[in-house]
Amino acid sequence: MTKTVLILTAAIDLDGGDWFSPCWERVTRSMALGKAGDIIHGCVPGAALAIREEKPIAAGRSAQNRRGSFREQEDGSYVLLAGRIFNRTDLLRRFDLKQGMDDADLYAAVSARMGEAAYRAIVGDYAALQWFPQRRSLRLARSGTSNMPLHVWRDGSRIVISSLPGPILASGVPARINDDRVADELLLFSPDGRTSFYAGMHRVPGGGEEVHDPSGFKARRLWSVKDAPEIRLRRDEDYVEALDVLFDEAVSATMDGSSAPGILLSGGFDSQTVASYAVKRLPAGRRLQAFTSVPMQGWTPPPRPGIFGDESAHVRALCAMYPQIEPHFIEAADFRYGERGHRQFLVGGWPVFNEMNAHWSHASLEQAADLGCDLMLTGDLGNSGFSYDGLTGYPTWLREGQWFRLLREIGKSDDPRPFWRKLISLAVMPHVPVRWKRKMDRHRPWRPSAFATWCGMREDFARESGVLDRAEAGGHDIDFYDIPSARTWRANVVDSLNDGAPEIYLGYQLLYGVPMRDPTAYLPLLEFCAGIPDEQYLRDGQTRWLARRLMQGRVPEMVRLENRIGAQSSDWPQRFARDREDLIAEMERMKADERLAKIFDFERLAANLREWDGSDRPESRSNFKINAAVGRAMVSARFVSHVEGRNVG
Repeated sequence: MTKTVLILTAAIDLDGGDWFSPCWERVTRSMALGKAGDIIHGCVPGAALAIREEKPIAAGRSAQNRRGSFREQEDGSYVLLAGRIFNRTDLLRRFDLKQGMDDADLYAAVSARMGEAAYRAIVGDYAALQWFPQRRSLRLARSGTSNMPLHVWRDGSRIVISSLPGPILASGVPARINDDRVADELLLFSPDGRTSFYAGMHRVPGGGEEVHDPSGFKARRLWSVKDAPEIRLRRDEDYVEALDVLFDEAVSATMDGSSAPGILLSGGFDSQTVASYAVKRLPAGRRLQAFTSVPMQGWTPPPRPGIFGDESAHVRALCAMYPQIEPHFIEAADFRYGERGHRQFLVGGWPVFNEMNAHWSHASLEQAADLGCDLMLTGDLGNSGFSYDGLTGYPTWLREGQWFRLLREIGKSDDPRPFWRKLISLAVMPHVPVRWKRKMDRHRPWRPSAFATWCGMREDFARESGVLDRAEAGGHDIDFYDIPSARTWRANVVDSLNDGAPEIYLGYQLLYGVPMRDPTAYLPLLEFCAGIPDEQYLRDGQTRWLARRLMQGRVPEMVRLENRIGAQSSDWPQRFARDREDLIAEMERMKADERLAKIFDFERLAANLREWDGSDRPESRSNFKINAAVGRAMVSARFVSHVEGRNVG
C-alpha cells in the first residue's frame, strides 16, 4: 500500500518570493497535534509544502518534522493530495502507469493526460493542490463527497492553504471569528460550503475547484448530486442487482488497506447494510468491531410512537446473523455535555455541532483505538442514497402528470387522513411557495418560530446580521416544509454534510487515530441512487422500497420491515437534567460578555432550562428547546470563546 496523507499545508508566493520563510517552522509544528504520522516538508520554487502521513506513529515516539523533497510532475506542477483515490488499479492500468506510485503522483498523471475530464475519471475521497510555479498558478479541488477539508487564506500574492485552520493561524493570520458563519450554523444554513468560522479564510466546497493566479481567483462547482445522470432500467429487479454490485464495490473501496475495521452500528438501514457487506471483506480470522449507542440506565422511552430509542435489540439480531460481528454497547454515562469539546477545538479548530451526540462518538472511537481498530465505517449518506424514503414521489408525479401512479400511491399511503387531505398535503403543498405557506401558518400553534424553539440565536441579531435575508435568498427554509424534488432534497443533505462534517471527522481522527469512512458516500453509488426514479423508493405505499429489497436476506426482518426511526442519544433528558445547573451557571457567565450576549439568547435558553420538567414530551417541544437550542448554542458560544480567548467558560 502507498502512504495516505491526512493533512496537507502549503504557503505560496505568487510573485515567486519566500515571504513564508520566517513562519514556516511554526506552521509545520502546528501540524503535529493529535495522533497521526510524521510531517514531511520542503521548499519548491515559490512555495513551501508539507504533508502529514495518516498512519499513527508507534507508541512512545513523538511526531517528527522531517525535511523532504517534492516531485516536479510532468506538467511542471507540484501536487499534494490528502485522502485517497479509490480506483487506483483501474487508473494505473488505463494509463499504463507505474505500480506503487503515490496518490498525489497518480492524480498529477491523470490530470496531465485528461485535463478537466480527470475529475470524472478519478473516484476517491480527497483534497488536492496543484502548484504551477512557471505559470504562477494554483489549483485546488475536492472530490464530490469529500471528508478531506481544504481551508484558504489569501492576501494579495500571499496564500496559505491547509486541511485545517491551525496551520494557517500559525502563519500569523489573526484568530478572529466570522459572525456570519456562526449565524448560518445556528440557523442550519449551509449556503455554499465556502464560508469559514474564521474571518479572512474560506474553504473549497465538496465537489469544488479554485484556480488562483496574480490577477485573482476563479471558483466553480465541478460536481453536484443534482447533476447525476438519469438512470432507467428495464425491470425493477435490475435496479436491485445494480445496487448490489455498486454497494459491494463501495464497501470494498472504503475498506481497502484495513486489517482491523470497526463500524458505528445502529438499528437502522444504513449501517446495518454496510455491516452486511463488510463482513464479506474481513481479513481471515478478523471480526468486525461494532459500536452502538445505548441509553443510560434508568432511561424511560418517551411517548413517541414513531421512534425507538434503544437500538440494541436490532443490533443483537444482526450479530446473530453474522457471528463475525462483535458488538460493543456504548452508554458513556460518565460523559458530561461537551466534555471533550475543547480537545476537538484544539486539534481540529472546528466545533462539533451535534455535541448532544458526541459523547458516544468519543467513547466509541476511544474504545476502537484501544481494540486496535484501524478504520471506522459509517453510513451517514445512506438516507440520501439507497435508503431514501421516496416521499418526493407525490409532488413529482403531480408535476410530471403521472396521475394514475399518484392517485394509486396516495390511496395506498398509511397516512390516516382522508384521501383529499392526503392529496393536497403530500402532492400539492410541496409546490406552494414557502412565503405563502408561512402566511397560512402564521397563527397556527404547530408552526412556532425557530427563535422560540430550536434556534439559540437572538432574533434581533439574526435580523441585524442579515442571516435571515441570506437564508431566504439562498433558498433555505427555516420552517422545514416538504420539498417537491428528490434531487433538491438529496443535494441539501449532501451539501450540509460536505459543509459541516469533514473538519469534525478529521478532529476525531487526530484525537483517536482511527479514520472514519462512509461507503454510502462512494460517488458512483450515490449517483446511481440519485439517478433512478422515485417509484423505486416508494411503491404500494411502502417507503424505502429499494433498500428493503436490497436488504432482504442480508439483515434481520425486524430491521428490514421497521417503519420507526432510530433515535440515538434518546437519553438526552437525563444528561441535560444532570448537567442543568452547570449549564445555567455557564450561561450566566457568558451573558456578562457583551460579544457573546449579542449573538446568543442566554436569557431564553436559561429560562427554558429552569422551567423544563426534565421529560421529552412532544407537546412541550423540549427536544427543540433544550436538546437542539441549548445544545447547539452552548457549543457555538464555547467555540467563539476558545478561538478569541474569551475567559468566560
